[in-house]
Amino acid sequence: MEFDEMKLIWDSQNNEPLFAIDREALHRQIQHKEKSVSHTLDIIDVVMIAINLLVGIVLIVDTWVEGGALYEYVLPALYLAFFVYAIYRRFSRKQGAEEFDTTILGELNRSIWQADYLIKQSGSMPFWYLLPLMVVLNVTMFLNGKLWAALLLTVVVLPLAYFGGRWEVRKFYLPKKRELESLRETLLQAEEQSGT
Repeated sequence: MEFDEMKLIWDSQNNEPLFAIDREALHRQIQHKEKSVSHTLDIIDVVMIAINLLVGIVLIVDTWVEGGALYEYVLPALYLAFFVYAIYRRFSRKQGAEEFDTTILGELNRSIWQADYLIKQSGSMPFWYLLPLMVVLNVTMFLNGKLWAALLLTVVVLPLAYFGGRWEVRKFYLPKKRELESLRETLLQAEEQSGT
């Protein structure tokens, strides 16, 4: 745990040492960690929104210029649907984050909730995002006579996305969540000690 802002206080009544937490230092650390998690979520949201919009528009224009078949518009439409969904998810996440108390514990719980959101999003993205795109892309490529390219793309991209997402969660997001939970334990213990 990073938080080492403990003070040793001598309890003259019981003749034993006690530990106290610098609540301001703890609050600063919680705010820093919350900003870090929130910033990561904001970046992911903006990237998802921008990429889906850009790719959707480029594919529609490209299909229209080349006089593509009607089925070739499904993939760009799917990207635009994910663009709308990404905006909805961002709005819902922001609303969910506002439901927490403005106390130190409330801010910490919001940070943990955001870390959970990040972990769930990263873990499920290959299924709710990538898999539908790959199915539509494969069908489109198959109908255009590019079956082998579609299969090769699927065999490479899906495992990379799945295992890469799991690695990302274990390497970055789970440790961040554990740090936040550890801070919460420290805060709850300090409140418990000060209440007795």
